[in-house]
Amino acid sequence: MRNSFIKSILVPLTALGLAAFFAQACSGGDNSNSGGGPAGCIPGSTAACICAGGLEGVQVCNAAGNGYEACDCGSSGPGGSGSGGGGPVTCVEGGSTAVVCGNGTIDPGEECDDGNCVPDDECSDKCKNPYCGDKIVQSGEDCDDGQNEVGDMCPDDCKLPDAGPDAPVDPCAGKLIFNDFTAAPIASQWSYMGSLGYEAGTKMCQAIGAAGVCDYEQLAEIFNNQAAHPVDVAKITAKVPAGGMITAWVNRTTMTTIGGTSYPVGAGGRCNNWTYMTNHIDDGEFVTVTNTAGTIAGAFTLDANPGFSGDPADGFAGPGLDCGGVQRYIPCCFPVCQKP
Repeated sequence: MRNSFIKSILVPLTALGLAAFFAQACSGGDNSNSGGGPAGCIPGSTAACICAGGLEGVQVCNAAGNGYEACDCGSSGPGGSGSGGGGPVTCVEGGSTAVVCGNGTIDPGEECDDGNCVPDDECSDKCKNPYCGDKIVQSGEDCDDGQNEVGDMCPDDCKLPDAGPDAPVDPCAGKLIFNDFTAAPIASQWSYMGSLGYEAGTKMCQAIGAAGVCDYEQLAEIFNNQAAHPVDVAKITAKVPAGGMITAWVNRTTMTTIGGTSYPVGAGGRCNNWTYMTNHIDDGEFVTVTNTAGTIAGAFTLDANPGFSGDPADGFAGPGLDCGGVQRYIPCCFPVCQKP
């Protein structure tokens, strides 16, 4: 059932060899260079570029993976690419000499710069000090949805009230779950700002104000209990064209049963935790979201055999759950509501 040639080249690889293999694969096929930058890059990844005066800037690989966007030189003057008060818009770790967030130096437009791109530490990946309303749940906060979400369920001080005699029977009732999908569908090997796999997906979601990648149970709760989540349903409906459909990767870490079929948990159902991007040793679960006359539905395609051994002959990779040759959205959610 598997192409014998592919089997012959899938030998054990080190992490470095695997990265080089995929980098080479990315340079061909549909990933042609149409954007004027280096060809075959991973969407969201960054590379150095030269700015006026010979300074180092940074460029970001576009959503199609076929070229880089314009060089970001961190300009704070008129027409510059800075955000807000004129600071840089891209965070780059590793001691960059460019005027960018992450270089360890507080540049114009920055409130802080701790030399890394961690979004939820004492200095965010936008080089801003943490505050209630920045959509990042920091130490001392119970929630943080930016204070501007329709149906806001997070108090203005980012602290949830203690349970008491007047507390609701279900403290999670009405809480927002869904934040947004990534701006474009991406391949199953997630890469963003120097991170790979699930960590990269978390960073992508945090960059748009979510807590992280939606888990299966969050998505299932929305689709299976729509009446209890009208705001979440409305937000998803707005993202799916009327009469159309989209697909999104599903990150499932809990066993579930659908229609009498049990679906165990394993990295083999998550494209090896979103680091694998061909079709020979792994599968990728997903949900198909349809919009029929304004009514959404979510149909999950799950893996009943989600093992992962790295051996293409183990039978774990099945049809209809391809990791390679397909791009899907990543669904991003707010923090999972914890019941006492």
